[in-house]
Amino acid sequence: MTTSMAINIGQIGKGQFGSKILSKLKNLDVDIKWIVGSKDKWWLKDKVDWVIIATPNEFHYEQSKHFLSRGINVFCEKPAAFNSQAVEELYSLADKNKCKFYVDDVLFYEDIEDTNYFLYKKWGSKFSNIIDRIAYHHFYLIGEKVNYKLDYKLNLLENKSLVKQFTLVFGDEEFKFDYNFDWYKQKEHNILSTNDKDALETMLDTVVTGKANYNDNRKRSIFATKLSEELKEKLYGKIAIVGAGIYGTTAALKLSNRGYLVDLFEAKDEILSATSAINQYRVHRGYHYPRSKETIISCRDNEKEFKRYYAGAIIDNVEHYYAIASEDSSTSAREYLHVLDECELEWMMVDPLPGCDLTVRVKESLYCPKTLKLICEQRLYGCNINVILNHKVENIDNLKGYNYTIISTYSSLNDFDKNKLDYQYELCEKPLFKLPDEYLNKSVVVMDGPFMCFDPYSTTKLHAAGNVVHAIHNSNIGTDAEIPPSYKKLLNKGVIKNPKFTNVPRFIESAKKFFPDIEKAEHVGSMFTIRTVLPNKDDTDERPTVVRFEDNVIYLFSGKVGNCVEAAEEIVTKIY
Repeated sequence: MTTSMAINIGQIGKGQFGSKILSKLKNLDVDIKWIVGSKDKWWLKDKVDWVIIATPNEFHYEQSKHFLSRGINVFCEKPAAFNSQAVEELYSLADKNKCKFYVDDVLFYEDIEDTNYFLYKKWGSKFSNIIDRIAYHHFYLIGEKVNYKLDYKLNLLENKSLVKQFTLVFGDEEFKFDYNFDWYKQKEHNILSTNDKDALETMLDTVVTGKANYNDNRKRSIFATKLSEELKEKLYGKIAIVGAGIYGTTAALKLSNRGYLVDLFEAKDEILSATSAINQYRVHRGYHYPRSKETIISCRDNEKEFKRYYAGAIIDNVEHYYAIASEDSSTSAREYLHVLDECELEWMMVDPLPGCDLTVRVKESLYCPKTLKLICEQRLYGCNINVILNHKVENIDNLKGYNYTIISTYSSLNDFDKNKLDYQYELCEKPLFKLPDEYLNKSVVVMDGPFMCFDPYSTTKLHAAGNVVHAIHNSNIGTDAEIPPSYKKLLNKGVIKNPKFTNVPRFIESAKKFFPDIEKAEHVGSMFTIRTVLPNKDDTDERPTVVRFEDNVIYLFSGKVGNCVEAAEEIVTKIY
């Protein structure tokens, strides 16, 4: 099979389906210019005629939107989004920019034995979303037969996590759907391979050469998405999440990708606007926690998945240094190197900072909070997650009709927990400085004690400063944070210039020993938030993430930012 002209192709996705697509593209007269994985910098790739998107479902909307906005034709694995409105938006964007958008419909190029009976039995993942993985294709096929009208009656025959059997009756026409992902025998389906051409190859050739019926694809894919939306609540259920920080947001995305409908409640007017937006923006690999091997290993093992999942927000052009102070350090230089080697963390020795016995350069990353927020906003929309802002949930008993409720409110976890636990609450100041030019694109942490750190602030030329002692304006252990009334107006308000209360002079004074030119630093402003950690962990400084189940309520206590994907997967594993 050959096309009439060479076409430039770019592809995102190297997984099972991505590899299958590549094998078919190689049989066509196309020029594959680039192939990247979902964690690679796909948004920076050269312009091509067509971009093939074969990444995890929750990435489809943002990736399709990016290339369609640039006037590049897009073929996207199904579904393009879990939200029919988002799918319609992508087709409209293609129209606006005079390019083409096509959603995978490979079964349209196959032969079906009976289009009123759809059978698919195969052993699959325990966490398979059957509706988006298989049923979507079948919904796509029946759209024309029912005139794209969602006027039907659902009859549930069997509804388990891995088995979905149901009928849909549209007027006088009945369709039966029989799906079993717990099937250990030979795969069964009613797709007939009587076509002498490979269906996937035929579809790709038809799409990229401009021969496809793009309008038909549009009507069918929107219909299939709408029908999928409506059925998911009945076949999977609905989940409420309270708190739209990075942990709550990531849990929402992962659950939506597994078929659940999700309502995400946030008391503030934006997502990721409290503690998620006020920290050092470091994606920890464990270098910061030499007294807790558990924390090191957790950070190290979860960093890769966080960077894959939120690749677009990752900043990798920064030099990262960790130093062990000569005095008052809880860890010696020798002990520090030993634990790094023991935990298989890379390091390179450099000239030590003043007042330090050791300084090493390491491999670590930062993230841009603004970009992270934008990515999350796009994914939440594409995943059909209902984000309810400016809504303070007063009591979880008020949340009726949900299969599960997840509490991810960090410092206010006890507002919902009947078994109130003790936490250590720290009212923290996070100053922003304009440092001398020699600090540009450098992150420096002095350890292991009451010392300083400086990290580049997002993509600006500023640095966010941390101080183990002086950053904390108030601290208490108990079931609630004790916040001095005069500080309440400062909390989670972003950067405040010339704040009424600040420990910046103490920051500067304590830093002089290690950063002789620090007095040249210009204080731009400070951010204030409540940091919450488990109590009585000062000896080890461990930072665990805790997922606790009590019947159908899940309490999610967040540790390090980089562990949010693992926590979300743990929730999925336990409730699916």
